[in-house]
Amino acid sequence: MSSTLLSFLIASSVLNPTMNNNHIHTLTDNNNLAIVIPKQSNKILTNPGIGFTELERVVSNDPENPFYEGPPVISYPDTSTMYYRWYWDQLTTATDPQLNEKMLEDKIDSVLKIAAAVNKKVVIRFMALRGKNDPIYDPDVNKDSSGIPCWLVQELYGHGVNGGSCHLSDSEAVNMFKNPLFIHRMRQFLDVLGKRYDHNKALLRIDMGMVGTWGEWNLSGYAPSTSQSVGLTDNGYTLHDLEPYIDELSHAFPHTPKTMLGTNKGDFLSYATTRGFGWRVDCLGDWGEGWNEMQNGYPDLIAHASDINTNIAPDFLFTQRWKKSAVDFEICQDSLQDWSRTSNPLHLTYDQVQKTFNFALEEHASLINAKSHPIPEQYQSLLKGFLNKLGYRYQLNQVDYSREVPQGGTLTINSQWQNLGVAPSYTNYPVTWRLRTTDGDIVAYYTSTANIKNWLPANHYEDQSPIYKISDHFQLSPHIAKGQYFVDVGLVAKNTHMAKVLLANDTKMTTDKGLPYILNNNSDVDTPSKGSDHHQYSDNSGQYVPDNRGQYVPDNSGQYIPMDNGQYAAITSDKIKNNNDIAPYLDNYSLYSHHQMNKKSALFYVSQHSDKYIKQQNNIGRWHEITTINVI
Repeated sequence: MSSTLLSFLIASSVLNPTMNNNHIHTLTDNNNLAIVIPKQSNKILTNPGIGFTELERVVSNDPENPFYEGPPVISYPDTSTMYYRWYWDQLTTATDPQLNEKMLEDKIDSVLKIAAAVNKKVVIRFMALRGKNDPIYDPDVNKDSSGIPCWLVQELYGHGVNGGSCHLSDSEAVNMFKNPLFIHRMRQFLDVLGKRYDHNKALLRIDMGMVGTWGEWNLSGYAPSTSQSVGLTDNGYTLHDLEPYIDELSHAFPHTPKTMLGTNKGDFLSYATTRGFGWRVDCLGDWGEGWNEMQNGYPDLIAHASDINTNIAPDFLFTQRWKKSAVDFEICQDSLQDWSRTSNPLHLTYDQVQKTFNFALEEHASLINAKSHPIPEQYQSLLKGFLNKLGYRYQLNQVDYSREVPQGGTLTINSQWQNLGVAPSYTNYPVTWRLRTTDGDIVAYYTSTANIKNWLPANHYEDQSPIYKISDHFQLSPHIAKGQYFVDVGLVAKNTHMAKVLLANDTKMTTDKGLPYILNNNSDVDTPSKGSDHHQYSDNSGQYVPDNRGQYVPDNSGQYIPMDNGQYAAITSDKIKNNNDIAPYLDNYSLYSHHQMNKKSALFYVSQHSDKYIKQQNNIGRWHEITTINVI
C-alpha cells in the first residue's frame, strides 16, 4: 500500500464515523467506487427456522421466566422456533364433530400469537393416537381417551358416548388408520385446520403426524405381541393405505412447508419428499449396543429412500432435497444430560456426541429438538461450533459502492455473500439497503432482486462455501438532501422493512427504527442485553418453590393464585388487561393458556411480566451498518 493511500485511510477513519475496527476500507478509481470488507463474526446467531427448538415452551433460558412455564433452563441456547403438538381430542369436544372455537383459540391461536409477539415461529404436529399409558392433563379431554374424540370412537366402533369408554382397544388402534370412515373424517379435520392456519405467518411448518402412536408412524404400545415389530408395514399397512394422509396434508396446507417422519420400514418418506416435503427423524444420538439409529437406522433409511429395487416410490433426488426443503432432528433420550451420565446404559462418549452433531450437519439439518432441557457444560464448546453451522449462516464478505452520488443519481452497490451453514433459508428475506441520517432518520430503502433461498452452502460442512455476487443499481430520489448518510443492510420480512436475519458480521447494529443497538458483550450470542437487573435462577434463591406437581411457582410474589385444578394462574388487574404496550402484538390481554400433553402440565401467561420480554424481542437490532455515502 502506498504511503499516500495509507495516510488518506488514516485520516478518513477519523472523519468518517463508520470507519472503525469492524471494516477495512480501500478505494478504487473505477466509477467512483469504494470497497468495504465487513468484519466477520463467530457468534451464535439466533435466526428464523434454525438452531435448537423449544418443546412446548416460549423461552427456556430467560432467568426471569417471563411466561411462567416452569424454572428457567439457563444452559439452553436462545431459540427462534417453538414446537407444539395437539391430539385431535384436544381440539373438539367429546360430542361435537366440529372443531371447537374456544379450544382452537386457547391452544393453537394463543401459541401462534405469542410466537408472533416474540419474533418466533412454530412447528406443529397434529396427532390421533396417544401413547397407551400417557397421562392426560388437558381438562377438555376425557380421561380415558386414546387421542381421538369420543364422537369419532362412537362412529368407528360403537362406543364412547353416553357414559361409555372412549378408550381404543389394541385392535381398534392398530387398524384405525386404514378405516375409510377415519380417513374421511381425517380429511375434514385437516381441511378445517388448513383453512384457518395455512397462511399464518408465525407457522414455520407442519410435521406430518396423524398416523400411529404420537403421530410418529409406528404402533408402539398397541401392536399385537405376535407382530415382529411396531412398524406399520409389520402390521399390514401398505403405502397405498397411507397415501391419503400425505396427500391430504398437501391439500390442506398448500402454502406451509411440511416435513415427513422417516421410518426404517415402508416407502412413506420418499413418497412425501417427491411431493415437496422435507424430512425429519427421531432419536438423534442413539449409539446403543447392537442395532442403533446412528450406525444402522439412519443409513438404511437414506439408502432405501432412493433404492429402485426395494422402494415402490423411490426418490432419486432424496439426498438433494435439503436444497429446497428442511431436514430436522429430535434427540434420543430425554435430554443431553442423559447423554452425559456415565451411569446411563445409553451414555454417549464425547466423541459420539461430536459424531452425532457432525451427522446432523452432513445431512444439512436446520432444526434440532433438544426438548428444552439443560445442556451440560462439557458440551457447550461443541454446541457453539454446531450451532454456528446448523441451518443457514449468511456472511457479507465485501461491498463495492458509490461513495459519492449526485442528487437523483444512481447508487451502485455490488456485494459478495457466503452461506457458511449447511442449509439455505427456506424463506426469502430480501436483501434491503437503507440510507439513514446521523440522527437516525431513515430516508430511503432499496431492495435487491436477489433471492437468498438460492444461496446454498457447500455440499459438505467442512468444505469452502461458494461466493454469491449481486450487483444492484438504485435510483436516488431527487428529494434526498445533500449530505452524508449511513448505509445499512438488512434481510427483511417480505413486503416489510423489518429486518429478521442477523448476519455473521461484527458491525454496528441498529433497529428497524434506526436506533443504535448494543449487543450483549458478556455472551457469545447475538441477543439483546437483558440488563443487570436479571437474577440467576436457583432452587434455593427464595424466588421459586416447588408445587405439588414438581413445577416451580414464585414464593410469596403475589403474582400467582392456585386454581381448583391444581395449577397456578397469574393474578390480573385492570392495568394488565388494559396495557396498551402489547397492543401491536396481541389481540387481547386475557390469560393465554396451553396444557401440555407430555409428562407434566404447564401453562403460559401474558401479563406485564412477559410484556418486558416481548418488548425486548421486538427491539433487537438486526440492521447492519456497513458504511457511509455522500449525496452531492
